[in-house]
Amino acid sequence: MPWKTIIHTDLPIIETCYSGNLTKSELFTAARETLALGQEHSRHLFFGDCSDLRGNPSLFDLYLLAKEISSKAHSHKLKEAILLPKIPAFIENVNFWETIGRNRGFMVRVFRDRNTAIEWLLDNPA
Repeated sequence: MPWKTIIHTDLPIIETCYSGNLTKSELFTAARETLALGQEHSRHLFFGDCSDLRGNPSLFDLYLLAKEISSKAHSHKLKEAILLPKIPAFIENVNFWETIGRNRGFMVRVFRDRNTAIEWLLDNPA
């Protein structure tokens, strides 16, 4: 499984760490499970660590995922910080995720630094 989810006990954040090659199916499963944990624990702050990502779904797959998420109730309350991948070829897709997420009504922002990303999540939570 190229992802793991962490429910932080010291912060109101659910973190998903992605690694290796991530297929469309795995991305959708990871997103659904992460959002379900958010509902279960009454959290809407998410941190996506893509720093160890080695392969990712297409821009079209990301568009479809954003469309699915935006159809859910309370998607406008989502706030997600994304840590950029180390591989430059995948940065474009993560930047696209930020754009399409915002266009679909949830707050998404990409970062190069973990601490800055978490500070942004905790500052004026959505």
